[in-house]
Amino acid sequence: MCLPQKFSLDDLKLVVEPEVRQFCGPLYFTRSLETASGVINNGSFGLVDTGSKKMLVTCLHVWNEFQKARRQNPELEMCVCLDSGPFVVLGAEKPLGEDEKLDIATFDMEQLLAACGERKFYPLNQKPPRKVERGDVLFVVGFPGHFRHVKDIHLCYGRQAFVMVVADCNDDGLKFVSNITNLNLTADELAGISGSPCFLVRKNFPIQLVGFVTKVAMNLLHFIHARCLNRDGTINKQPGTTKGQQW
Repeated sequence: MCLPQKFSLDDLKLVVEPEVRQFCGPLYFTRSLETASGVINNGSFGLVDTGSKKMLVTCLHVWNEFQKARRQNPELEMCVCLDSGPFVVLGAEKPLGEDEKLDIATFDMEQLLAACGERKFYPLNQKPPRKVERGDVLFVVGFPGHFRHVKDIHLCYGRQAFVMVVADCNDDGLKFVSNITNLNLTADELAGISGSPCFLVRKNFPIQLVGFVTKVAMNLLHFIHARCLNRDGTINKQPGTTKGQQW
């Protein structure tokens, strides 16, 4: 879907959000699979198809926090909201790929494809991520934890769409940031969007997945570029070089 040559913020929310929404969702840690009130924390994820793997992508710090909490409570589970159905347990198996410096982790979704419902996997193999430059417009749908609530016996999540501009990126474009001062939101109000996929918005071009939210710090939202993902789900630790480059 291409945006017209001239587009507004309303255009983005009405046209782009439904498309982006298919590729993302919330994940959470729960003490009980029997009740929604057992949830203690949450993050966000993106769904990606590399041509070789259909996988879930989130931040490594989300996985590390789950592991830490699970040592205190061995019954804790990490689950994902893939559709309007019941809890879907992602499990506690080691990620396909992980990298602490890049703060990213991938999980094989092969066994959970039947539970994905209307969710889709972004075809990264067909639409390689473009280089991000200062001034580019980004669109993100995240699932802040302060929107999480229990209604009757059901766990409910609210989502929030963010439109922002790339303020800066490092020399190889692998990491980039956006100033979020104009969003008038605190770090606590943004907690839970780590792992959200971000999409590049350009006039007369389809939206394209280019990265994932990693953290909020000093009024900046930080991202890691999607080209660090290898086709087999592992992480390319030298994505700024031609060695091992896949996209």
